[in-house]
This record gives sequence, structure tokens and C-alpha cells, in this order.
Amino acid sequence: MVSVVRLEAAAVLALAAISLGGCDSLRAAAGITKDPPDEFAVVTKAPLIIPPDFNLHPPSPGAAPLNQQDPTGAAEASLFNNNDPAAVAASMQGNYSMGERMLLANARAQAADPAIRAELQSDQKNMQGADPSFTDKVLGGTTTTPQALAVPKKKKSSGGWFDWF
Repeated sequence: MVSVVRLEAAAVLALAAISLGGCDSLRAAAGITKDPPDEFAVVTKAPLIIPPDFNLHPPSPGAAPLNQQDPTGAAEASLFNNNDPAAVAASMQGNYSMGERMLLANARAQAADPAIRAELQSDQKNMQGADPSFTDKVLGGTTTTPQALAVPKKKKSSGGWFDWF
């Protein structure tokens, strides 16, 4: 009798192990498993361009594509006027040596806004004059009053061991 109970328990455990082991393979076979696309694998490429005369030349090994522009160069060209530094240095006014003029031309100092310091100072004054309670209302904080900023009085120590904590 005891061996029959053990045999039945072993059969039930074996059946459960087989059925639970087959869950993943059953899901994969049925196509129920989740296999989302990789959002980082999406890359845009420049369209293929065929020259009008169909005179195709093989690309040189390791060369950059001819139909794509370097992003760093494009950003620099749009932000700064790429003039010849020697021509810019020669047209500078002031009592500068040629080395100083070349340094300023290579740093693109001719494109600097002369009124930037005054604009920054006015922006700083406007920020300092703003009402802090508005920011506290937006961020959900409490408004600070002079009473809240007051320094609390220090407790007199009792001289015991627990004053250190």
C-alpha cells in the first residue's frame, strides 16, 4: 500500500515536471512569446543616388561616403562664418600684434556680440528681482518668510553622554 502511494506521488511529480518544463517550448511553438523590436537598431540612411551619366566609380577603401556631410562640420559651418583667419586678422582694428590678431581670428572673436555683457547683467538683475513665492507655488513648496529663516535657539546641553548624538 505504501509503495502504491509512493508510486502515485512519483508519477504525479513526474507529470508536473514534464508539463511545467514544456510551458516555454509550448509558448514558443504557439508564437505567444514576446519578441519586441529593438528600438536602437533603427537607423536612417541617405537615399541611393545614381549619377545622371551613369559613370559609376568604385569607392576607395576606407573613404567616407560622398553623399553625406560630416555633422560636426555642418554644425560649425552653421554657427560660425568660416572666413580665412589671415584675411580676418588683417582687417582687425586696434593696436594688436599680428600674432594677437591671428589668435583672435582663429578664436572667431570677430563674431562675438559686443553687448553680451550688458545683456547677461540685465538677465541676472531680472532673476534676482523675481518673487520667490511664485517658484514655491509652482514647485509645490512652502513660501519662505523672515520668521521661517530665523535661526533656532540652541538647547542648553545637560552634560550627559547622550548630548554627543
